Amino acid sequence: MSGHAVERYPLVLRVLHWLLALLLVSQLALGFAAEHGTPRELSDALLPVHFRLGVLILCLMLLRLGLRLWLPIPGHDDGSPWRRRARTWAHGLLYVLVLVLPVSGHVIWVWMGADRVLFAGVEVPALFVPPADETGRAVAWYVHVYAAWLLSALVGLHAAAAVFHQVRHREGFIVRRMGFGSMADGRHAPHFPAAPTGRDQRRNQK
Repeated sequence: MSGHAVERYPLVLRVLHWLLALLLVSQLALGFAAEHGTPRELSDALLPVHFRLGVLILCLMLLRLGLRLWLPIPGHDDGSPWRRRARTWAHGLLYVLVLVLPVSGHVIWVWMGADRVLFAGVEVPALFVPPADETGRAVAWYVHVYAAWLLSALVGLHAAAAVFHQVRHREGFIVRRMGFGSMADGRHAPHFPAAPTGRDQRRNQK
């Protein structure tokens, strides 16, 4: 474990957090709009944007996951074991869903034989040849749709929990952990040791 207290997430993780939050909300809205309540012509125009945005989210999420395992982050500020476990499981599920959605979307896209070009001739590799049996496509579609609904619920709960923590403890929790402005609101809040990173764990094993 790091020997110093860390109260705020590193800048690069804060930027990625808010950028991914914006992209995920936009992506979910785009996907639901393309799937429901839009004319076929508009849906056909939205789906390529949805695919390209999904690839971008996947790349940013992999980057964030790598940095999250490497950089020091704030430790838990709540001594309740069940809350720590719930927070850990919720965050883990968020990561899994954000990775599962673009992967399942890619499977569907390849099965459709759709254009995989992102920009300037850069093409996402197919990685597999779709068989004649479309069972795999149907499974990927169900995974994609239900994962999107579950992710929407988790994102809402995640935001509600942060706001609840902010209102209940009145310590500038959101600004202190993930904000970009002054930390004056959280100046008198207790400092907590940094959570162990992958680098720290490897060092402790030596």
